[in-house]
Amino acid sequence: MSKNKLLIPNFKSIEEEANFWDTHDSEDYQWEKVKNVRFSKDLISVFKKVVPIRLDDGTINAVKKVAVAKGIGTSTAARMLIRERLAQLNII
Repeated sequence: MSKNKLLIPNFKSIEEEANFWDTHDSEDYQWEKVKNVRFSKDLISVFKKVVPIRLDDGTINAVKKVAVAKGIGTSTAARMLIRERLAQLNII
């Protein structure tokens, strides 16, 4: 692993970790090799509601560009951008 990689912090909750990864690039962090990973089909999402919003083509394309640049999905990029702006406004 590269010396320049950051250590992943310890999180107090799933919500705290989800919020962290919404605004950080996993490529910047050191990862350990994991063995015997099992996934549950009954995971509960930390996101409780879906809020449909209407966006013009320019805004959608801009969000898609951010998503591609960060290697994340478009809805994740939109959520991240909204949360970043709300944090700037000291709302969250």
